Amino acid sequence: MLPEHIEGAVLITKATNQRYFHHLTMAQGAIYLSAGHRVFFSWGRSISPKLPGDPEIREIREEELGREVAALLREESKEYLMVEKELPIQIYQLLLGAGIQNIRIGEGFVEQWRETKTPWEIEQLSEACRITEFAFDKILEVIKPGMTELEVAAKLEYWMRLQGCEEFNKTIVASGIHSAKPHHWPTNKPLEKGDFVTMDYGCTVNGYHSDMTRTIILGRATDRQKLLYETVRVAQEKAREVLREGRSSGEMDGVARRIIDESEFRGCFLHNLGHGIGLDIHEGTGLVQGSKAILTEGMVVSIEPGIYVEGYGGVRIEDIAVVEKSGCSVLENAPRELIEV
Repeated sequence: MLPEHIEGAVLITKATNQRYFHHLTMAQGAIYLSAGHRVFFSWGRSISPKLPGDPEIREIREEELGREVAALLREESKEYLMVEKELPIQIYQLLLGAGIQNIRIGEGFVEQWRETKTPWEIEQLSEACRITEFAFDKILEVIKPGMTELEVAAKLEYWMRLQGCEEFNKTIVASGIHSAKPHHWPTNKPLEKGDFVTMDYGCTVNGYHSDMTRTIILGRATDRQKLLYETVRVAQEKAREVLREGRSSGEMDGVARRIIDESEFRGCFLHNLGHGIGLDIHEGTGLVQGSKAILTEGMVVSIEPGIYVEGYGGVRIEDIAVVEKSGCSVLENAPRELIEV
Protein backbone atom coordinates (compact mmCIF):
# COMPACT_ATOMS: atom_id res chain seq x y z
CA MET A 1 0.00 0.00 0.00
CA LEU A 2 2.96 2.32 0.60
CA PRO A 3 4.88 3.85 -2.32
CA GLU A 4 8.34 2.35 -2.68
CA HIS A 5 10.13 5.66 -2.00
CA ILE A 6 8.73 5.81 1.55
CA GLU A 7 11.22 3.83 3.63
CA GLY A 8 9.92 4.79 7.05
CA ALA A 9 6.49 4.29 8.57
CA VAL A 10 3.39 6.45 8.20
CA LEU A 11 0.86 7.58 10.79
CA ILE A 12 -2.52 8.71 9.47
CA THR A 13 -4.89 10.74 11.62
CA LYS A 14 -7.10 12.65 9.14
CA ALA A 15 -10.56 11.04 9.17
CA THR A 16 -11.14 10.75 5.42
CA ASN A 17 -7.61 9.45 4.87
CA GLN A 18 -8.18 6.82 7.56
CA ARG A 19 -11.41 5.78 5.82
CA TYR A 20 -9.33 4.99 2.74
CA PHE A 21 -7.63 2.21 4.71
CA HIS A 22 -10.53 0.84 6.76
CA HIS A 23 -14.31 0.45 6.59
CA LEU A 24 -15.14 1.39 10.17
CA THR A 25 -17.69 4.12 10.75
CA MET A 26 -17.73 6.37 13.81
CA ALA A 27 -14.21 5.20 14.67
CA GLN A 28 -11.67 7.37 16.45
CA GLY A 29 -7.99 6.58 16.27
CA ALA A 30 -4.90 6.56 14.08
CA ILE A 31 -3.51 4.20 11.45
CA TYR A 32 0.11 3.01 11.41
CA LEU A 33 1.36 1.82 8.01
CA SER A 34 4.67 0.29 7.06
CA ALA A 35 5.93 -2.48 4.81
CA GLY A 36 5.24 -4.98 7.59
CA HIS A 37 2.30 -3.59 9.55
CA ARG A 38 -1.16 -2.11 8.99
CA VAL A 39 -2.57 -1.28 12.40
CA PHE A 40 -5.58 0.81 13.40
CA PHE A 41 -5.15 2.08 16.94
CA SER A 42 -8.69 2.74 18.15
CA TRP A 43 -9.61 4.71 21.26
CA GLY A 44 -13.27 5.00 20.34
CA ARG A 45 -15.96 2.42 19.77
CA SER A 46 -15.83 1.00 16.22
CA ILE A 47 -19.40 0.01 15.48
CA SER A 48 -19.05 -1.36 11.94
CA PRO A 49 -17.89 -4.91 11.27
CA LYS A 50 -14.36 -5.45 10.03
CA LEU A 51 -14.16 -6.26 6.30
CA PRO A 52 -11.46 -8.08 4.30
CA GLY A 53 -8.47 -5.82 3.74
CA ASP A 54 -8.98 -3.78 6.90
CA PRO A 55 -5.94 -3.23 9.13
CA GLU A 56 -5.42 -5.03 12.40
CA ILE A 57 -7.41 -3.30 15.15
CA ARG A 58 -5.81 -2.58 18.52
CA GLU A 59 -7.97 -0.90 21.15
CA ILE A 60 -5.96 1.48 23.31
CA ARG A 61 -6.38 4.70 25.25
CA GLU A 62 -5.42 7.77 23.25
CA GLU A 63 -2.59 8.62 25.64
CA GLU A 64 -0.99 5.22 24.85
CA LEU A 65 -0.57 5.97 21.14
CA GLY A 66 2.95 7.38 21.32
CA ARG A 67 4.24 4.35 23.22
CA GLU A 68 2.57 1.90 20.79
CA VAL A 69 3.95 3.64 17.72
CA ALA A 70 7.42 3.89 19.22
CA ALA A 71 7.40 0.14 19.88
CA LEU A 72 6.52 -0.62 16.25
CA LEU A 73 9.23 1.72 14.98
CA ARG A 74 11.83 -0.05 17.15
CA GLU A 75 10.58 -3.49 16.12
CA GLU A 76 10.93 -2.60 12.43
CA SER A 77 14.07 -0.47 12.82
CA LYS A 78 12.38 2.41 11.01
CA GLU A 79 14.41 5.60 10.83
CA TYR A 80 11.51 8.02 10.64
CA LEU A 81 7.77 8.45 10.99
CA MET A 82 5.88 10.37 8.30
CA VAL A 83 2.75 12.24 9.38
CA GLU A 84 0.18 14.43 7.66
CA LYS A 85 0.40 18.20 7.97
CA GLU A 86 -3.03 18.08 9.69
CA LEU A 87 -1.58 16.04 12.59
CA PRO A 88 -3.34 17.20 15.80
CA ILE A 89 -0.99 18.89 18.26
CA GLN A 90 -1.96 16.48 21.06
CA ILE A 91 -0.89 13.50 18.91
CA TYR A 92 2.38 15.24 18.05
CA GLN A 93 3.06 15.75 21.75
CA LEU A 94 2.33 12.09 22.48
CA LEU A 95 4.82 11.02 19.80
CA LEU A 96 7.53 13.35 21.12
CA GLY A 97 6.83 12.20 24.67
CA ALA A 98 7.45 8.61 23.62
CA GLY A 99 10.91 9.54 22.32
CA ILE A 100 10.08 9.66 18.60
CA GLN A 101 12.32 12.45 17.30
CA ASN A 102 12.53 11.90 13.53
CA ILE A 103 9.04 12.99 12.50
CA ARG A 104 8.62 14.11 8.90
CA ILE A 105 5.62 16.04 7.63
CA GLY A 106 4.24 14.96 4.26
CA GLU A 107 1.78 17.27 2.55
CA GLY A 108 -1.06 15.60 0.67
CA PHE A 109 0.67 12.26 0.21
CA VAL A 110 -2.38 10.14 1.12
CA GLU A 111 -4.60 12.34 -1.04
CA GLN A 112 -2.28 11.59 -3.96
CA TRP A 113 -2.73 7.85 -3.41
CA ARG A 114 -6.50 8.40 -3.30
CA GLU A 115 -6.69 10.15 -6.69
CA THR A 116 -6.73 6.92 -8.72
CA LYS A 117 -9.80 4.94 -7.72
CA THR A 118 -9.90 1.15 -7.47
CA PRO A 119 -12.77 -0.91 -8.95
CA TRP A 120 -14.18 -1.29 -5.42
CA GLU A 121 -14.15 2.46 -4.89
CA ILE A 122 -15.92 3.02 -8.20
CA GLU A 123 -18.58 0.52 -7.12
CA GLN A 124 -19.25 2.62 -4.00
CA LEU A 125 -19.40 5.82 -6.04
CA SER A 126 -21.77 4.14 -8.51
CA GLU A 127 -24.11 3.03 -5.75
CA ALA A 128 -24.15 6.53 -4.26
CA CYS A 129 -24.99 7.89 -7.71
CA ARG A 130 -27.79 5.34 -8.11
CA ILE A 131 -29.33 6.55 -4.85
CA THR A 132 -29.05 10.16 -6.02
CA GLU A 133 -30.83 9.35 -9.29
CA PHE A 134 -33.56 7.50 -7.40
CA ALA A 135 -34.28 10.61 -5.36
CA PHE A 136 -34.47 12.71 -8.54
CA ASP A 137 -37.02 10.33 -10.08
CA LYS A 138 -39.11 10.53 -6.92
CA ILE A 139 -39.04 14.33 -6.66
CA LEU A 140 -40.27 14.65 -10.24
CA GLU A 141 -43.42 12.81 -9.16
CA VAL A 142 -44.36 15.35 -6.48
CA ILE A 143 -42.67 18.70 -7.11
CA LYS A 144 -45.14 21.51 -7.78
CA PRO A 145 -45.73 25.23 -7.23
CA GLY A 146 -46.29 26.08 -3.59
CA MET A 147 -43.73 23.65 -2.21
CA THR A 148 -40.82 25.41 -0.54
CA GLU A 149 -37.16 24.96 -1.37
CA LEU A 150 -36.66 23.45 2.09
CA GLU A 151 -39.45 20.97 1.51
CA VAL A 152 -37.88 19.81 -1.75
CA ALA A 153 -34.50 19.44 -0.04
CA ALA A 154 -36.06 17.43 2.80
CA LYS A 155 -37.77 15.06 0.38
CA LEU A 156 -34.57 14.48 -1.60
CA GLU A 157 -32.72 13.61 1.61
CA TYR A 158 -35.59 11.42 2.84
CA TRP A 159 -35.58 9.30 -0.32
CA MET A 160 -31.79 8.97 -0.28
CA ARG A 161 -31.90 7.85 3.35
CA LEU A 162 -34.52 5.22 2.53
CA GLN A 163 -32.15 3.82 -0.09
CA GLY A 164 -29.42 3.27 2.48
CA CYS A 165 -27.07 6.24 2.22
CA GLU A 166 -24.90 7.21 5.22
CA GLU A 167 -24.70 10.99 4.99
CA PHE A 168 -25.79 13.87 2.76
CA ASN A 169 -23.83 16.55 0.95
CA LYS A 170 -24.97 20.13 1.33
CA THR A 171 -28.35 19.98 -0.43
CA ILE A 172 -28.94 22.94 -2.74
CA VAL A 173 -32.45 23.75 -3.94
CA ALA A 174 -32.61 27.11 -5.70
CA SER A 175 -35.76 28.35 -7.42
CA GLY A 176 -36.55 31.39 -9.52
CA ILE A 177 -34.04 34.21 -9.07
CA HIS A 178 -32.31 32.13 -6.38
CA SER A 179 -31.10 29.78 -9.14
CA ALA A 180 -28.74 32.57 -10.27
CA LYS A 181 -26.70 31.82 -7.13
CA PRO A 182 -24.46 28.75 -7.65
CA HIS A 183 -24.42 27.80 -3.95
CA HIS A 184 -27.76 28.96 -2.61
CA TRP A 185 -28.98 27.51 0.68
CA PRO A 186 -32.66 26.40 0.45
CA THR A 187 -35.17 28.68 2.14
CA ASN A 188 -38.88 28.84 2.83
CA LYS A 189 -39.39 30.54 -0.56
CA PRO A 190 -42.33 28.84 -2.31
CA LEU A 191 -41.72 27.46 -5.80
CA GLU A 192 -43.65 29.37 -8.46
CA LYS A 193 -44.90 28.51 -11.91
CA GLY A 194 -42.28 29.44 -14.49
CA ASP A 195 -39.35 29.01 -12.07
CA PHE A 196 -36.08 27.36 -12.86
CA VAL A 197 -35.49 24.91 -10.01
CA THR A 198 -31.89 23.78 -9.56
CA MET A 199 -31.24 20.78 -7.32
CA ASP A 200 -27.60 20.01 -6.45
CA TYR A 201 -27.25 17.21 -3.92
CA GLY A 202 -25.67 13.86 -3.13
CA CYS A 203 -24.92 11.28 -0.49
CA THR A 204 -22.28 8.82 0.70
CA VAL A 205 -21.98 5.04 0.53
CA ASN A 206 -19.12 3.53 2.53
CA GLY A 207 -17.77 7.07 2.74
CA TYR A 208 -17.81 7.76 -1.03
CA HIS A 209 -19.77 10.72 -2.38
CA SER A 210 -22.17 11.20 -5.22
CA ASP A 211 -22.86 14.69 -6.52
CA MET A 212 -25.52 15.48 -9.11
CA THR A 213 -27.24 18.64 -10.31
CA ARG A 214 -30.34 18.96 -12.44
CA THR A 215 -32.37 22.05 -13.29
CA ILE A 216 -36.02 21.77 -14.25
CA ILE A 217 -38.80 24.22 -15.15
CA LEU A 218 -42.09 24.43 -13.29
CA GLY A 219 -44.59 24.78 -16.12
CA ARG A 220 -43.77 25.79 -19.69
CA ALA A 221 -40.34 27.23 -20.46
CA THR A 222 -40.00 30.55 -22.26
CA ASP A 223 -37.81 30.83 -25.38
CA ARG A 224 -35.05 32.49 -23.36
CA GLN A 225 -35.17 29.79 -20.69
CA LYS A 226 -34.91 27.15 -23.42
CA LEU A 227 -31.90 28.92 -24.94
CA LEU A 228 -30.15 29.26 -21.59
CA TYR A 229 -30.80 25.62 -20.71
CA GLU A 230 -29.71 24.30 -24.11
CA THR A 231 -26.46 26.26 -23.95
CA VAL A 232 -25.57 24.57 -20.66
CA ARG A 233 -26.69 21.15 -21.89
CA VAL A 234 -24.50 21.36 -25.00
CA ALA A 235 -21.50 22.59 -22.96
CA GLN A 236 -21.86 19.65 -20.60
CA GLU A 237 -22.34 17.17 -23.44
CA LYS A 238 -19.22 18.35 -25.28
CA ALA A 239 -17.14 18.12 -22.10
CA ARG A 240 -18.34 14.57 -21.49
CA GLU A 241 -17.50 13.63 -25.07
CA VAL A 242 -13.85 14.72 -24.85
CA LEU A 243 -13.01 13.77 -21.26
CA ARG A 244 -10.20 11.18 -21.27
CA GLU A 245 -6.74 10.42 -19.95
CA GLY A 246 -4.08 12.86 -21.11
CA ARG A 247 -6.31 15.93 -21.22
CA SER A 248 -5.32 18.80 -19.00
CA SER A 249 -7.62 20.13 -16.32
CA GLY A 250 -7.67 23.60 -17.89
CA GLU A 251 -8.27 22.24 -21.37
CA MET A 252 -11.41 20.47 -20.15
CA ASP A 253 -12.73 23.63 -18.49
CA GLY A 254 -12.08 25.52 -21.73
CA VAL A 255 -14.19 23.11 -23.81
CA ALA A 256 -17.34 24.02 -21.89
CA ARG A 257 -16.43 27.65 -21.20
CA ARG A 258 -15.94 28.49 -24.89
CA ILE A 259 -19.45 27.25 -25.73
CA ILE A 260 -20.97 29.46 -23.04
CA ASP A 261 -18.79 32.49 -23.80
CA GLU A 262 -19.67 32.30 -27.50
CA SER A 263 -23.36 32.62 -26.59
CA GLU A 264 -25.24 35.66 -25.30
CA PHE A 265 -24.42 34.45 -21.80
CA ARG A 266 -20.70 35.28 -21.96
CA GLY A 267 -19.24 35.79 -18.49
CA CYS A 268 -22.11 34.02 -16.73
CA PHE A 269 -20.20 30.76 -16.04
CA LEU A 270 -19.07 31.67 -12.53
CA HIS A 271 -17.08 28.64 -11.35
CA ASN A 272 -14.77 25.90 -12.61
CA LEU A 273 -16.08 23.05 -14.72
CA GLY A 274 -15.60 20.40 -12.06
CA HIS A 275 -13.88 18.97 -9.02
CA GLY A 276 -12.38 15.66 -8.03
CA ILE A 277 -14.61 13.51 -5.83
CA GLY A 278 -14.30 10.44 -3.64
CA LEU A 279 -14.10 10.23 0.14
CA ASP A 280 -14.22 14.04 0.13
CA ILE A 281 -16.81 15.92 -1.88
CA HIS A 282 -13.96 18.04 -3.30
CA GLU A 283 -10.62 16.28 -3.59
CA GLY A 284 -7.65 15.84 -5.88
CA THR A 285 -7.53 17.08 -9.45
CA GLY A 286 -10.59 18.85 -10.81
CA LEU A 287 -11.45 20.56 -14.09
CA VAL A 288 -10.09 23.99 -13.32
CA GLN A 289 -9.71 27.04 -15.53
CA GLY A 290 -6.06 27.56 -16.48
CA SER A 291 -4.76 24.43 -14.72
CA LYS A 292 -2.07 22.33 -16.44
CA ALA A 293 -2.69 19.23 -14.30
CA ILE A 294 -3.02 16.13 -16.48
CA LEU A 295 -5.91 13.72 -16.01
CA THR A 296 -5.08 10.03 -15.66
CA GLU A 297 -7.08 6.83 -15.83
CA GLY A 298 -9.05 6.14 -12.66
CA MET A 299 -9.54 9.74 -11.57
CA VAL A 300 -13.17 10.67 -10.83
CA VAL A 301 -14.39 14.21 -11.54
CA SER A 302 -17.59 16.18 -11.75
CA ILE A 303 -18.63 17.88 -15.00
CA GLU A 304 -20.89 20.80 -14.10
CA PRO A 305 -21.08 23.85 -16.35
CA GLY A 306 -23.58 26.51 -15.39
CA ILE A 307 -25.02 29.84 -16.47
CA TYR A 308 -26.16 32.33 -13.83
CA VAL A 309 -27.96 35.53 -14.80
CA GLU A 310 -28.38 37.86 -11.85
CA GLY A 311 -32.01 38.80 -11.21
CA TYR A 312 -33.28 36.22 -13.71
CA GLY A 313 -32.16 32.69 -12.93
CA GLY A 314 -29.65 30.02 -13.73
CA VAL A 315 -29.05 26.46 -14.88
CA ARG A 316 -26.46 23.86 -13.89
CA ILE A 317 -26.15 20.25 -15.08
CA GLU A 318 -23.71 18.01 -13.21
CA ASP A 319 -22.60 14.40 -13.52
CA ILE A 320 -19.76 12.36 -12.03
CA ALA A 321 -17.42 10.64 -14.51
CA VAL A 322 -14.52 8.18 -14.29
CA VAL A 323 -11.56 9.11 -16.50
CA GLU A 324 -10.53 6.30 -18.86
CA LYS A 325 -7.79 5.94 -21.46
CA SER A 326 -10.06 6.56 -24.43
CA GLY A 327 -13.02 8.34 -22.87
CA CYS A 328 -14.98 8.31 -19.65
CA SER A 329 -17.70 6.40 -17.84
CA VAL A 330 -20.48 8.62 -16.53
CA LEU A 331 -21.90 7.34 -13.24
CA GLU A 332 -25.11 9.40 -13.33
CA ASN A 333 -27.53 9.25 -16.22
CA ALA A 334 -30.65 11.07 -15.05
CA PRO A 335 -32.24 12.92 -17.99
CA ARG A 336 -30.25 15.93 -19.19
CA GLU A 337 -32.89 17.24 -21.58
CA LEU A 338 -35.07 20.10 -20.39
CA ILE A 339 -37.83 18.79 -18.09
CA GLU A 340 -41.01 20.81 -17.71
CA VAL A 341 -43.28 19.72 -14.86
